[in-house]
Amino acid sequence: MKLVLSIVAFIFAYGLINYLIGKRIYKSINNKIKLPPKLFTILFILLSSSFILYELIKNYVPTFINKLLYFIGSYYLAFLFYIILLFVISFIIYRIFKNKKLNLDLYFYSIILSLILVCIGTYFSHSISIKNYDIKIDKTLKDDVNIVLVSDIHLGEVIENKRLNTLVEKINSLNGDIVLIAGDLVDSDLTPVEEKNMLISLKDIKSKYGTYLSLGNHDFYTNRSDELKNMLTKVNVNVLRDEITLINDSFYLICRDDTTVKRYNEERDSLNTIKSSMDNFNSDKPVIVIDHNPEYLDESISNNIDLQVSGHTHKGQVFPINLITDILFDVDYGLGKFQNTSIVVTSGFGTWGPPIRIGSSSEIVMIKLHN
Repeated sequence: MKLVLSIVAFIFAYGLINYLIGKRIYKSINNKIKLPPKLFTILFILLSSSFILYELIKNYVPTFINKLLYFIGSYYLAFLFYIILLFVISFIIYRIFKNKKLNLDLYFYSIILSLILVCIGTYFSHSISIKNYDIKIDKTLKDDVNIVLVSDIHLGEVIENKRLNTLVEKINSLNGDIVLIAGDLVDSDLTPVEEKNMLISLKDIKSKYGTYLSLGNHDFYTNRSDELKNMLTKVNVNVLRDEITLINDSFYLICRDDTTVKRYNEERDSLNTIKSSMDNFNSDKPVIVIDHNPEYLDESISNNIDLQVSGHTHKGQVFPINLITDILFDVDYGLGKFQNTSIVVTSGFGTWGPPIRIGSSSEIVMIKLHN
């Protein structure tokens, strides 16, 4: 019953917001260009309801319809986010200068600016940057280790084979010793990934010690995490679920299940439990942890982990959400140092929801780990 009430409340609130926004948009546009009200209403309803429609019917319609609805709906959500923000700013400006006549229709220019921001964000979401970090640790390594880190790829309706092939090419060009994928490989649904055989490209990743992946929250949202692990094993990706492995007799790698696993009646092991399960754990060797969500950094610090790599935050993905992630996490992006523990949080390669980035970039991280 609570779920039904929550859905009804959401639909009502979403519908009310879109009604008010649509009314304001029509008024501003109609002042410049005369539009038939019925035509505008039909088009606006189709745009504003497309993402909800996608969620409701995605399991019952052909793939191309799903992709179309997702594409339109996600871009509309990005537009809606900025139009609300800019309309609020416009309203405040009008209130401040209410006793003065402003001959500008700030709402109209807010519409134009929102469209421009969505276009700019699309460009930056497809521009891939390489971020380099040089990290020195106190424990002894046999050799320097060049780590290629990528996270939040979000394979699905928007990010598909072509984009993944580009990622694989970029990874191989870096000649890393080991490749770490810090979760959210899949965007909540395995169906489009299976239909287009997307994971096969991962088999082409080349490195000295292999590719290792830790499951993120969206990987668990598929409700098929065990199947995903089996599929990845077939393409030479090692999925460790709260497990530890020794690499080249030089350093340990621990992959943590995202905390979302608790929603699926599974437990997330503590690092102490993993350590105690090791018969021959050598504390003198460096330890690297992959944990999708950087929220649980304290566990790594208290266990004297040398390096934690994470994603999840997308660095907010679009401004000004990065201001919120900066408050929520001790490190929402970049390199941080806490006692003997270093943490690297990447903004990720892909996008969630709207395929746009403003104030963040799609990136691959190169970490040089040395004594």
